[in-house]
Amino acid sequence: MSSRFLWNYRSEGRPAARLERVLAIGRAFLTVSGLIAIYIDPTEPARLAELTYAVLFGYVLYSLIVVAFVHRASRVAPRDGEILHGIDILWVATLTFVSSGPTSPFFLFFLFVQLAAAIRWGFRETVVTTAVTVAIFLVETGIAGAWNPEWFPWTDMATNRSILRVAYFVVTGCLIGYLAEQEKELRAEIAAVADAARQPRVELGLGGSVTAVSRELLRIFDAAAIDFVIQDFETRRTMLWRVEPHDERTASRRALHLELDPSQQAAWLFDDPGRAWHARQAADGSGYAVRVAEPDVWPLQRNSVNLPQALTAVRRFTTLTVGNLGLCEEWRGRVYLFDAAHTDNLERSLHFLESLTEHITPALTNVFLLRRLRSRAGAVERARVARELHDGAIQALFGIEMKIEALRRQTTLTAAAVQAELGDVQHLLQAEVLALRELMQALRPIELETSDQLPDVLASLVERFRRDTSVSARFVFDGHPISLPAPTALELARIVQEALVNVRKHSRARNVLVRLTNTDHTCTLVIEDDGRGFEFEGRLSSRELEKRRVGPAIIKERARIAGAELAVDSAPGIGARLELTLDAGVHA
Repeated sequence: MSSRFLWNYRSEGRPAARLERVLAIGRAFLTVSGLIAIYIDPTEPARLAELTYAVLFGYVLYSLIVVAFVHRASRVAPRDGEILHGIDILWVATLTFVSSGPTSPFFLFFLFVQLAAAIRWGFRETVVTTAVTVAIFLVETGIAGAWNPEWFPWTDMATNRSILRVAYFVVTGCLIGYLAEQEKELRAEIAAVADAARQPRVELGLGGSVTAVSRELLRIFDAAAIDFVIQDFETRRTMLWRVEPHDERTASRRALHLELDPSQQAAWLFDDPGRAWHARQAADGSGYAVRVAEPDVWPLQRNSVNLPQALTAVRRFTTLTVGNLGLCEEWRGRVYLFDAAHTDNLERSLHFLESLTEHITPALTNVFLLRRLRSRAGAVERARVARELHDGAIQALFGIEMKIEALRRQTTLTAAAVQAELGDVQHLLQAEVLALRELMQALRPIELETSDQLPDVLASLVERFRRDTSVSARFVFDGHPISLPAPTALELARIVQEALVNVRKHSRARNVLVRLTNTDHTCTLVIEDDGRGFEFEGRLSSRELEKRRVGPAIIKERARIAGAELAVDSAPGIGARLELTLDAGVHA
């Protein structure tokens, strides 16, 4: 009935301790209810009432002891469940035997035993339990008929009733076992999908995530090897990761990573028949019989596919199981499992693979898009650094070279003129050293793990600015401790860093004040100076700044990322004031 597919996941999510607690409560409820029922009904038990009450009371006491045991035990082993199951069978057999034998009113207790077997294990164990209970029932019937015929007179009606009860046992046991088996298989698939979907992680990168997923698929399907192909629609690059099972000798071996050329792309990403399909080589080697799994269609569809020769020449295989995944207009991928062993139930395996790729796709998409964003961010940052160097250091060095060349050519300059020219060169060099230092500081990551470190970080930035530029700069913090998300606090630190760079480059200010204020409702950051100001006059909100296309572009973008409301006050020739406000909804 059951296959070895996903066998390791069948017990996941259902620990033995938790399972035995559920059964213990059910057992106690059943026995106590049975005791109450026969106490209310004076006609039952009809035979050996005192002995029946004694046995049932003993079973109730045993059930309560088991409840206390499983709730207090720090660990319940699967072996304990087998022992409890055997004791339950003995209790029920004894109870039914002393209470009218095969006509006992406690016939329902046998169903509990069958249910317990189904919940603990599955179909096979439930069928075995059913066979044992049927044998007990038949033995009790024979003993009752031979020992006291008055209990169970051998009439046609009694014989028919006995046959019906046996039939009830068998049908109920098979049905319960089948339903339990299907539930365990479904739970195993959910656990395996969840485990595979956890494999892609940002810190692993795309290659590491693909390798981790491939290792998991190797373990689930017990395949001989896996090839994982991903194509980036934006760059038109196609990459192949080849992963094989590893043993102690190859445990540290990394997956083989290749970039495919256009001809190889056509071989690995050819038009195939569906989301998930399985190809088996014919006995005579003439071709491949293909079965395709379609979403929401359980019977597999028969189809045909011509496998490219470049694919079949890579490695020799008998079966090939394929799953497709990807995001429309962003990327697509295909996983090839060569000679997967766990395909004895092909319908289940293919539908599971189709579901698995559907759940893995979002996780891999996140890693894929983050990789792309990081690549773009790196390119933008490199372009900004190149622009800063070109517009700053390179131009300044070129100007210094021209000054020195002019100074070298003029032989009639006085010592005072030479000193003045050298002073200008020195001033230019000092300015560019400071600009390069600021650029290095901007590229260096700010060490800020929690928002309560923000005041210290801002104080350090302002103090370094004062020391390097000789501009009078102060930092003031007042209010409650900061409780912002760490990324938001980091953006505020970057905003202060960018604002101070702008003050040095453009404002010609002599005084700068950075104030951070935090209350129960708002967190406010103010940066003001007494320099040249902006080209407009008055106070503009972030929306008005965007509409007029004025104001510091980088600070506006960082304020948007931080979720802060930006306002800029400017008085040309007098100074400027930047104010960023975060409401209580941003706090966390």
